[in-house]
Amino acid sequence: MLDVTTLMLVLAFTTALSVSGLFVAAALNRQIRAIRYWTLGLAVFVVGLILQVASPPLPLWVSAAVISQAYFILWWGTRVYRDGNEYWGFAKVMLAILLVQGLLFFILRDSFRFSTQLHSVIVVVICVLSVREMRLLSGFQRSLFWLWTLLWSVHGLVYLRRFFIYLLDRSLIGAESFQAAAEIESLNYMEGIAFVYGFTLLCIVLTTRSLQDVLRRQAAVDPLTGLFNRRAFEEAAVRMLMAGQRNGRPVTLLLMDLDHFKLINDDHGHKVGDGVLVKFAQHLIDHTRVADLVCRFGGEEFVVLLPDTPQDQALHLAERIRKGWQQVAIANKGKQFEVTVSIGVAEATLDERENLYDLADRADQALYAAKQQGRNCTFSWERGLRLAAIDSLV
Repeated sequence: MLDVTTLMLVLAFTTALSVSGLFVAAALNRQIRAIRYWTLGLAVFVVGLILQVASPPLPLWVSAAVISQAYFILWWGTRVYRDGNEYWGFAKVMLAILLVQGLLFFILRDSFRFSTQLHSVIVVVICVLSVREMRLLSGFQRSLFWLWTLLWSVHGLVYLRRFFIYLLDRSLIGAESFQAAAEIESLNYMEGIAFVYGFTLLCIVLTTRSLQDVLRRQAAVDPLTGLFNRRAFEEAAVRMLMAGQRNGRPVTLLLMDLDHFKLINDDHGHKVGDGVLVKFAQHLIDHTRVADLVCRFGGEEFVVLLPDTPQDQALHLAERIRKGWQQVAIANKGKQFEVTVSIGVAEATLDERENLYDLADRADQALYAAKQQGRNCTFSWERGLRLAAIDSLV
């Protein structure tokens, strides 16, 4: 079996290679913030291992503090991955942790046994926290979660074994270096090499997964308003419509068009026009349910598909949307103006031969009738192409 110092160097070299790969991945995928912390954590780990090889003459407690700090940075990266956002105060939190655990290692500097136990406890705690972070991640792929759990669980169990050996084996009471406990430490370093390889691979897989999620969101979301785009809406709406027909549940479509929108762009500029679209999108979100499909259909047209909603209820909702929007003031250069909306409403039939485009066509006919009546009103489509007007305040 290789001696402990050689295993330290092999682990350091292995980790350095992983850092190089993750550094390139972090540079190419700047939007995935977690990989920066994972790269930094492994880089700090390499520094700690080099300091460990140099002990003595360097004090061993310094390398223990640096390596322990690397684990805290890896955990922080997992938090960032789980939340998807940057956590403020990283430097302050890490500095505080470094000072606390550095002080503990300094106090225990004359006891190799107790220092090793402290380090083992820290690693086990980080293993538990890292698994917990991924468990809290909603929608996380089950196979990836179990691979992540397996990796950190094995790592934690190895260090838990190490803790109890140093606690119970009386022959280690007087140990002053890793060489004095070579049989125990060799297993830790060999497992550490496997852990670094596995961790690096999972980091790359998780980064790829996040990029795929970003691409899916970009493909499904209108970049200006944050609503579904037409393609994503059609895919989800077809499923919703089929489910309604299969279960005999009503599904109703609202088709909306902002009145005289071209004049807004001409008179106030496209920037103001974009602001109106964003404001109306938020207005729709505020007036709809989570289960409703809200979409920017194109230009100034918006659609809302309402599951489990008959036409009469959809008409009341459409009127609330229209009247509420009429009260929204748009500000530009110290002046305010109002924008109105026309809405067509159509309920899906239970005929399985009817598709989304048939429903949209009927809602479009109702919308056309609303525009013919002077705009800023709501019309519903009824069988036989008979249109029923809803009284509105113009």
